[in-house]
Amino acid sequence: MEEYRNYCVIKTFGVTHSDVSGYIEGCVKGVEAEFCEDCLDGSLLIVNKDASEVDFQSVVNRVTAGLKDCVYADYDTTITECFVEALKAKGETLGVAESLTGGMICSDIVSISGASAVLSEGVVTYTNSAKVRRLHVKSSSIEQYGAVSRQVAEEMAQGVLANRDITVAIATTGCAGPDSDERGTPVGEAYIAVASREGYMKIYRLTLDGDRNNIRRTVANAAQFYALKYLDKDKEL
Repeated sequence: MEEYRNYCVIKTFGVTHSDVSGYIEGCVKGVEAEFCEDCLDGSLLIVNKDASEVDFQSVVNRVTAGLKDCVYADYDTTITECFVEALKAKGETLGVAESLTGGMICSDIVSISGASAVLSEGVVTYTNSAKVRRLHVKSSSIEQYGAVSRQVAEEMAQGVLANRDITVAIATTGCAGPDSDERGTPVGEAYIAVASREGYMKIYRLTLDGDRNNIRRTVANAAQFYALKYLDKDKEL
């Protein structure tokens, strides 16, 4: 194994190689960096081979400062692990309504030990009728805006919060392909709602490339990242 003095792992979301190239290319002598990402979940490894600690830390500081809003951890972890820990730390209880992600978010969360302390329920409302019946999404909203819309995402999240045990809600709706829906929604268009019982509500619109499963995985990652950002809004990552 190649020797090194120390290293740092910076976890990012929504960052591409071109975004970080300016930070990792031409690092100070003795410091090397490598970046990889999958479905917008990125990992930047910065290795100190033989540089001074001051020079190594200067590279780490430059990267974290430049990518601040996209960084969710400065150690080797996952979005889901950070999300579950943040829910625990804040004493929040999560509810999830999924359409195109089809249960991926809940599956991610229950894969983490201790998920029962933070996850109340998850529903997959894949059809329009399920959205209306289970989440009380207005039929008029679906007719006017389509199931893939910010209005429907918001109403899905509000439907989750009807369960008084839930304090934080996530909802996803979108078109994963391979074909557009009956309204001609572009493949890769998706909406994520993050809401809280305290009145917070934010809708994110994504326009993604890739195959069906890549789009679904990216939306599931994004939903957890955006919810994590809400929970950590007062925390310097």
